[in-house]
Amino acid sequence: MLYALEGFLRRLAASDDRDAFVLKGGVLLAAFDARRPTRDADLLALDLDNDRANVEAKIGSIASIDVADGLALDVASVTSEVIRNEDEYSGIRVKLNYALATMYVRIGIDVNVGDPVHPMPQRITVPGLLADDVTLLGYPMAAVIAEKAVTAMQRGAANTRWRDWADIHVLSARHAFDSDELAGACNAVAAHRGTEVVLIAALLPDYPGIAQAKWVAWRRRPDVVDGLPEAFADLLRAVSDFVDPPLGELTARSVWDPMSRTWQP
Repeated sequence: MLYALEGFLRRLAASDDRDAFVLKGGVLLAAFDARRPTRDADLLALDLDNDRANVEAKIGSIASIDVADGLALDVASVTSEVIRNEDEYSGIRVKLNYALATMYVRIGIDVNVGDPVHPMPQRITVPGLLADDVTLLGYPMAAVIAEKAVTAMQRGAANTRWRDWADIHVLSARHAFDSDELAGACNAVAAHRGTEVVLIAALLPDYPGIAQAKWVAWRRRPDVVDGLPEAFADLLRAVSDFVDPPLGELTARSVWDPMSRTWQP
């Protein structure tokens, strides 16, 4: 599955549309040393409207590019549908089959338009599983964190997106961040969604008791990364220590130190 998704990204990187799409979502995390299983690739389209037929045609055209990786598109397999999740997000999901030797692999490409990306998209490199690495436009890490953090702020104690919490914890344990960039990214996402930025710490009194049993069950899944706190309260506190200070208490630009898990001036 991941090889087929990378095959599509390899074709995107080789196409004339390489700068018209920005990679986001689970596949992007491989570029940040946080690879995890995923069935779909998520893209932000910079020059497309949200018309289903147009998106399907564009993705199908990119997917059909000839690359020497053993994957061949089944043109008749390309389909699309409008998707909407629990937030304000909507987009187009394009499904397609790649033939690889004697088997077919069906993958999904989720495309949305209109979302702000702050800081600006940057060149990222997705390490290849069996073939060469792929370099294309992707979300900066601050923007990845901001989308997940603002979703948590919006949903409050009703949030069951355990993978978002895990992704924030993992990325903040492995990478440095700039406080101004993270605050700017959160503010941009919140403004686009028409919601207010609130502190994650506001969830500490009640949310852990609500979430603990479900968190424990999710954490036992075989595809979940090691090293996540067993107690959801500990994870929530760690995320709060990372996300909240740039949104409030910091008085000067600071850098996140992943080793000590503290903001340093």
